[in-house]
Amino acid sequence: MLSRSSLMACFAVLAAALPAAAQDDPMSRRARGDYMLHCSGCHDMDGSGHPAKGIPAFQDQIGYFTAIPEGRAMLMQIPGLLSSGLSDERAAAVTTWLVTQFAGLSLPADFQPYTAAEAKRYRETRPVDIAATRARLYKQIVDSGYPLK
Repeated sequence: MLSRSSLMACFAVLAAALPAAAQDDPMSRRARGDYMLHCSGCHDMDGSGHPAKGIPAFQDQIGYFTAIPEGRAMLMQIPGLLSSGLSDERAAAVTTWLVTQFAGLSLPADFQPYTAAEAKRYRETRPVDIAATRARLYKQIVDSGYPLK
């Protein structure tokens, strides 16, 4: 088991590895910490994921999902986020943070941050098969002319 000082040192190293564009306000710091604790284990610190294991990369493409209603909802229905125990407010904040940090040019100009009410509504249901839902949404996004990788 790591000591508190070892854990804090690991946290500092991981925080330094996140994108430099991360804002330094308290809400962003908390969202960044929630990303590190609840998302980076699967998606890595840089959002690269593990595509060969079915965990998609979301660098420069996650913003396209927010452009379609079902895609926006699906980002709040990811199994790891649903099982994280985060409040609706914190789930909305971490999802907003990761979209704005990793979307790059895929971020729609009219992107609106997720709200706690939206998180609550989206998290009340979940796709039966997240991989099939994601594949269907990928096709819909590509068919709409967005350049997904």
